[in-house]
Amino acid sequence: MADLLIRDLDPAVHRELKRRADQERVSLQAYVSRVLVQHTGRPTIAQWLHGLGDLPRHPDVSGAEAVREARADAP
Repeated sequence: MADLLIRDLDPAVHRELKRRADQERVSLQAYVSRVLVQHTGRPTIAQWLHGLGDLPRHPDVSGAEAVREARADAP
């Protein structure tokens, strides 16, 4: 396992991370490690946007039409 040192972390951020770790009854190290694992397990915005092109298109409804219908149905 690798180590990570974070310098100049805003004290308010540190307090919030510590509070959340305490709330979950884990160490700050374990909590931050879990947060980083979750974060890196998600695609970046660029990857997500690129993946949109791979989604199947609906043959009968355009995107603009779907948005119009959704807006019409909204309260």
